[in-house]
Amino acid sequence: MADTLLIRLTVAGAGFRDWVLIDEAGAARTPVREGVPETGVVAGASRIVVIVPGTEVLLTETRVPGHNRQRVLRAIPYALEEQLASDVESLHFATGPVQDGDTYPVAVVDRARMDSWAELLAGQHIVANQWLPEMLALPLTETGWSLMVKGDDVLVRCGPWAGFASDLETFPALVSLFVSREEAPAHARLFGAGSVDIDGMEVEVVDPELQALEILGRGYIQGPVLDLLQGDYSRSEEWGRILRPWKATAALLLAGLLLTGVSAGVNYYRLSKQQEQLAAEIEAVYRETFPKARRIVNPRAQMEQKLKELQRQAGGGGQTAFLALLTDVGRILRSNKGVQIQGVTYRDGRLDLQLLADNVQLLDQLKQALVSEGRLRAEIQSATTQKDGKVNSRVRVEGGRA
Repeated sequence: MADTLLIRLTVAGAGFRDWVLIDEAGAARTPVREGVPETGVVAGASRIVVIVPGTEVLLTETRVPGHNRQRVLRAIPYALEEQLASDVESLHFATGPVQDGDTYPVAVVDRARMDSWAELLAGQHIVANQWLPEMLALPLTETGWSLMVKGDDVLVRCGPWAGFASDLETFPALVSLFVSREEAPAHARLFGAGSVDIDGMEVEVVDPELQALEILGRGYIQGPVLDLLQGDYSRSEEWGRILRPWKATAALLLAGLLLTGVSAGVNYYRLSKQQEQLAAEIEAVYRETFPKARRIVNPRAQMEQKLKELQRQAGGGGQTAFLALLTDVGRILRSNKGVQIQGVTYRDGRLDLQLLADNVQLLDQLKQALVSEGRLRAEIQSATTQKDGKVNSRVRVEGGRA
C-alpha cells in the first residue's frame, strides 16, 4: 500500500513547515524534511493529510439536542456564539461525532485562515484528504494529557476530541488553574525533546529522540480524527470552486453541441429530400427508357440489369463500342427536347431506337444532330404519324468513320 503524506503548516499561513511519509503503522518512511514536498512525493502518496497549527484552532464542545444532523450543524455556531469573540459568520465550524448527552466536539477556525491555507496548498497543486488540528495528532494518553513543546508553544491533547495550545510562559499558570478546578489529571506524557515545569502533575518523557512530525504521524494513525474539511471546505465544495470558473465555458460548449446537433439534423433532412428527389428522377428516366416496365422496385439496379442484357446481346467484345455509342446518342437525345425514347436494342454494333417525336421536323432535327459531328451514322427506318400528330419512328444509329 502506498504511504500517507503528512504536511505541517507554519503559523499565520506563512508557508510549509515540514513533511514526512508514514506507513500504515505511523512509522516514518522518509526523514522529516522542511519546506514544500516534491511533486513526485505528492503524486505517489495514497493519502495527503495537512496538520494545521494548533494555535490557530479552538477546540470546544457544545450540546445541541436533535437527531437531524443538518439542523444540528446549522445550530452549532449560534450555540457557541456567546463563547466566541468573533462574529460566527467569519468563523468555520467543524464537528466530530455526537457524544453522550447530545454533545458535539467542535473545532473553530477563522475563515480567512482557512482560505489562506487553501490558497497555499492550491499554489503547489496539493489536494489534501484531511486537515487536522495539530494537538489532535498527538498520541492519546488514556488517563492523562499528552504534551509536546513546539518552539515557544505547548500543545496539549486532553482527550479524543479535546486539546489546546498555550505559550510556554503562560502554561504553568494555566495548569495551576486546571488543578484548582480539579480539571487536570495527575499524569501527563511529554513527547519529544522539549521540557516543561508543572507543579502538581507527574510528567513522563516519551520518545525524546523523535522529531515532532514523527510523533504526530504516530498519533494520527492512532486517531480519532476531527477533519476540518467540512461544509464550505469539504472535498465536494472544493471541486465546485475549482469547476465554477469553467461553468460559462461548459455552457458555451453545450450550446455549441446543441447547435451542431440541430445543424446535423437539418442537413440530414435536406439530404434525405434530395435523395428522394434523385430517386424519383431515376425512376422517371427508367420509365421513359423502358415504358413497358410495370414493376419498378429499384430503378437504378433495374437499369443496370437492362444495360447488362444489352451488352450480352451485343457480345462481350462489343462492350466498349456499345458504351461509347450509347454515351454519344444519350448526350444528343438529352439536348433535343420533344423526343421520347420508347425502346432500345443493340446488335452487331448498331443501336435501334424506338422514338416518339412531337412532329416530323423534330425527328429530322434529331437525325441531323446525330450525324453532325461525323462520329455517327443515323437512318430513319420508319416513321408513322399518329392521330395526335406525334410521330412514332424507328431510328438506327451506328458508329461512323473517324
